[in-house]
Amino acid sequence: MVAARTRLSSLLAPTVDAYLIWGRLALSTGLALSLIVVLFVAWQGDWVVAVFLPVLLAAALAAVWLFRRPTLNLYVVLVGFVIVANNEAGFQLREIVYVLYLYATLAHWYMSEWLSAGQRFLQTTEDKALFLFLILVPCTIPLTVIFGGSLVGAVSELFSLSLLALYFPLKETIARRPDGARAVAIVVVLVGVLVALRNLFEFRTMLGNVTMAWQVAFGRVVTNDSLLCISSLFSLALLVTARTWRSRALLSGTALICFGGLLLTQSRGYWLAFLLGAVVMFVVLDWRHKLRLLLIGALGTAAGIIIGYILVGPYMNLLLGGLTDRFASVSTGIFTDDSLINRWRETGAVLEKTKLNPIVGYGMGVSYSFYDIVHEATDFDALVHNGYVGLWYKFGLWGLGLMLFFWAGTIRRGILAFRMPTVSAFARRCGLAGAVGLCAFTLSTITSNPFFLKDSLFIFSLTAGVTAGAWQRCRLEAHGVGVAR
Repeated sequence: MVAARTRLSSLLAPTVDAYLIWGRLALSTGLALSLIVVLFVAWQGDWVVAVFLPVLLAAALAAVWLFRRPTLNLYVVLVGFVIVANNEAGFQLREIVYVLYLYATLAHWYMSEWLSAGQRFLQTTEDKALFLFLILVPCTIPLTVIFGGSLVGAVSELFSLSLLALYFPLKETIARRPDGARAVAIVVVLVGVLVALRNLFEFRTMLGNVTMAWQVAFGRVVTNDSLLCISSLFSLALLVTARTWRSRALLSGTALICFGGLLLTQSRGYWLAFLLGAVVMFVVLDWRHKLRLLLIGALGTAAGIIIGYILVGPYMNLLLGGLTDRFASVSTGIFTDDSLINRWRETGAVLEKTKLNPIVGYGMGVSYSFYDIVHEATDFDALVHNGYVGLWYKFGLWGLGLMLFFWAGTIRRGILAFRMPTVSAFARRCGLAGAVGLCAFTLSTITSNPFFLKDSLFIFSLTAGVTAGAWQRCRLEAHGVGVAR
């Protein structure tokens, strides 16, 4: 590894040999891209010259400008996730473009860290556990072949899991930059607000097409419920601990928007996850902030109802009735709701199969079967709704153990960061926000696997990165070290 790093460092040095090597590579790449563009123009016609090529040139110039500013580039990648957050079937053009941009950004960051003398992003045992998990996951592809799984499905799962690699750049950005915690917090809240506004727009559109009252009462926009849950908790944690009225006013608006979007998903699992996060927050806070949390809850509920009547008018009574019935069914739905019963049956079937291979696991893209009582047929699927059982089934005890160790340790560090009274107030608040978000995931993971869909993995990675970065920043400040780069 030392020899490889030395060789790569020599390629980046301003020498004649390095210029010759990179020059040949640039010419070869330019020739290949030129041939692709010529073939594309010949295939698609003249419109490409007028539209596609100028857009491509502008995108290339923007990419060059951004990659010279790695931190800003990371923020753009994070906010840009909104355009691919829909979880549509198949591969869309915008998803392909975003994936290429994401991997280029990650590759640039990791290569820079690897080559930078003295820079080590594996600071804690939790960091090492996640890094080992990310290294070992691609090595399970042979298991997919051995157990007759889908390689296409495995590649799709691998892409989703690769979003966990965002954890390290986020953590280091918060730890090493004085403005890192504030900037990443803005990104997390902004992503939640954008997704919530999109869902609210879709819900308003749906209301324009309803023909029966029950369609309003039980209408839902199910997209990105995990993302909305975490952004709601994040906004709430920052709001409760805010010090200025300006911050409180702004965060009140973002919290209402994100929580409104979460309610419209009608996802009982993430409603309960939000409540768990709020309870953990209440326990961790001092009495002054406990009272503020209760007051914010009461005022937020009243404000939300008033805004709802303004936005949807007469539909609000039906909507409130539907939400109340949905929430009231939580206690009984565990034993009576067909979809939940189906998931318990699914979990049992997967556990029976996992017992036959508990150490290594079956790999990604490998289906299991169980009898679906809703469709009254045998179902074959690679998605395990219980995230804990899903990790065990796909990656064995090693994968489950590494992830649980990383998860629990990161929650602990977030709470420790919040309890450091002598350091940066905002970093401490981010430690609290991240910790309660990760606590919320511990409940929702029972019925909704966050390690399968890209939006869940994205927000899980962001939350963990914020939490660990806040702890590291607080620790550096507590020792009188200010790091910026």
